[in-house]
Amino acid sequence: MSELIASWIENVPIQLILLIPVLAFLECVFFVGVFVSGVFLLSTCSLVYAQGNTSLYLIIMLAFAGAFTGDHIGYYFGHRSAPYLWQFRWFRKKVIRQKIAYRKFRQLIAFSAPWAICVGRLVPAVRSISPAVAGIAGVKPGQFFAYDLLACSIWAGGLSVLVVGINQFI
Repeated sequence: MSELIASWIENVPIQLILLIPVLAFLECVFFVGVFVSGVFLLSTCSLVYAQGNTSLYLIIMLAFAGAFTGDHIGYYFGHRSAPYLWQFRWFRKKVIRQKIAYRKFRQLIAFSAPWAICVGRLVPAVRSISPAVAGIAGVKPGQFFAYDLLACSIWAGGLSVLVVGINQFI
């Protein structure tokens, strides 16, 4: 059985490496990431790494680039749509009805933005939504860049540990 798996892994095309940044991007881009599972990315990275033709560093950098790009597209979508959301009466009523003043809301976002961006990157169900929420909440672009750089670095490190760990069993 293990010989069959080994021969199958050897016959996987090397062009599969081009799929890594695409899957990382799709996994975290706004709304699409809800439907694309991270298992696809992890499986693809593990298969490419198991072939031995590509370094782990290249695989992780491609995944990092795709994830970082997807996060920023989600952020700028939220950042650009925020002024339009505040024009909707139901949105303003919902914020006021919950007795959250805009100033307190902004203070809460300023305090919790670093944690929300970093933790949101590591939670699969929230991964595609948290950058857009940060953009809507008014997190500054430079601040989002710094926190997302940290979050994607932690995520890429975790991905590398998982890829190496999975290949220990193959």
